[in-house]
Amino acid sequence: MYETREYEVNDTILQEGELGKGFCILEEGVVEVIRDNKILNEIDQKGAIFGELSEILMYNRGASVRAKTKTKVKYFDNKLEQLVAENPKFAVKMIRNLGRRLYHMNQLAIEGNTKNDILIDANDESSINARQASPVILVVEEKHHIISQLTDVFSSQGWKLRSASDESSTLKECEDTTFAAIIISLSLPKDAAIELRRKLKTNPKAMRSPIIGMSVKGDEASLKKATDAGFENFISKPIDGQSVRSTMYKILNLDPSDQYFDILKDALYFKVPSPMSPFVIDEIKENIEPRIRKTINEGIEKIIVDVSGLDEIGEDEIDVVGDIGEKLEEMMVPIKGAFVAKGDEAEMWTNLDGCEEWIVCKDISEAHQKLGQP
Repeated sequence: MYETREYEVNDTILQEGELGKGFCILEEGVVEVIRDNKILNEIDQKGAIFGELSEILMYNRGASVRAKTKTKVKYFDNKLEQLVAENPKFAVKMIRNLGRRLYHMNQLAIEGNTKNDILIDANDESSINARQASPVILVVEEKHHIISQLTDVFSSQGWKLRSASDESSTLKECEDTTFAAIIISLSLPKDAAIELRRKLKTNPKAMRSPIIGMSVKGDEASLKKATDAGFENFISKPIDGQSVRSTMYKILNLDPSDQYFDILKDALYFKVPSPMSPFVIDEIKENIEPRIRKTINEGIEKIIVDVSGLDEIGEDEIDVVGDIGEKLEEMMVPIKGAFVAKGDEAEMWTNLDGCEEWIVCKDISEAHQKLGQP
């Protein structure tokens, strides 16, 4: 059911960024929770649970856990659902553990705000309206064609772009507007990008906005200088639309699966992209299970996979669609499925594992109609 593990001082117990499989219960010692090289919390209470949040959400771990003293933990690698089903008292313990952690983090937030006034005023209508509207992103760049390329990328997601070309125009833009994110070209003359980031971090309207560096691919010297200056996120030139979208989804704290999945009427809709790069394939596969869980939580019990736009059917396309069928079968969820497919090979999609009972339709309208029948 579990294994006992022992760690020396400064040993990493759980690693930030890894897939959240498994969790721990503290037996002896003290551990530190670390994110971006900052210590967020210490855990010293015997019986405390940690690492379970990534397991629950099926996200990569958002922080590392390191042994501050000699430490002993119980490590559980079996599925959380199974453990809770077999031991309901454990579920209550875990809820209380999460509640205490949330209370502690709320207290830290209030203490930090008392010192720095960083939280948004609940009565500030301009801030409320900005959060409810589509994300508006400020791009600081001298090259008009780069602005044009990013405008196309962002508009495809319903995001708005405003631009500035230098420090003075950027600071003027930030006088009255809080942006969802600010992208600064590292190609600005001299060290203008680094100096601008420093000024924005002391600007009341910009200090809460994520600031992203935009570097020329392969320019390691500029990248290192920017990293040393405090830039934490980057996009690259030449602009790769899919890579930029994926990076911005994470920075804006948006659901990354929205890049590939949509809700049409009462069905989860997935249009297989063409062509598919290794980057896109990995992104889709990483998001399949979290998106299925979200879909079930929303009460949606139908899925439409659209392969009608594929010029050619290759191993990559079959592999991605097959992963969806296999995941649904593995999770044993009662979701009815349909393919939108054309051509002589349309029926072959139902040969994939987990898709044997799916129906094949010529368009989305027919798929909705047939999925709605008993």
